[in-house]
Amino acid sequence: MHTYKLYYFVNRGRAEAIRQVFHLSGTPFTNEILTAETWPPLKDEMPLYQVPVLEVDGHHKIGQSVAILRYLGNELGLSGKNHLENGRLDMIAEVIQEFNNDPGVGHWAYVLMGVDHQDKEDYFRLKVRPGIGKYAPLIEKMLMENGNNGLFLGDKETWVDVFAAESFGRLLDYGEESSLDAYPHIKAMITRVHNLSGIREHIHNREHTVC
Repeated sequence: MHTYKLYYFVNRGRAEAIRQVFHLSGTPFTNEILTAETWPPLKDEMPLYQVPVLEVDGHHKIGQSVAILRYLGNELGLSGKNHLENGRLDMIAEVIQEFNNDPGVGHWAYVLMGVDHQDKEDYFRLKVRPGIGKYAPLIEKMLMENGNNGLFLGDKETWVDVFAAESFGRLLDYGEESSLDAYPHIKAMITRVHNLSGIREHIHNREHTVC
């Protein structure tokens, strides 16, 4: 069995879906919480000089959140059954990451943390909601194509379900509760994934953070 250490800061950010994949699969890992003091000495050791980073067996390091999620999905039984199913999951994951990297959505964390002092409600309405309007219909469509079960692929939870539920769920947690009302399948997915054994307990016990 591999050993895993995940490097990130205390906030949810780009690492929360990775943590949830570990908890869903029941896989032990070290959640290495970085601080302003501990991060600078470690930065040069990271492959891309940024986090999240997953360390495997004490010396193999993987950067980029989607690459980590895909690796864990394959390792922990949370991927598709064949290359075609995994190709579809990768397609959906690319759309989710495009949403996360949308200029308005991507910068939102800095507003929530107070680094950018714009009004949080105005920013969400003017800069985040357009990103929702662009990408949520695509995710809603892909969920509908799989039926009415709140998943992307058959009746089995995958790493992409976890990734999507976290990416869109934070809109409800930090933005506007009504922001996904037009997308009932996305809301059903969030509810289903966040009530899975392992994830449900993690969400209940995790520290509240600003983003």
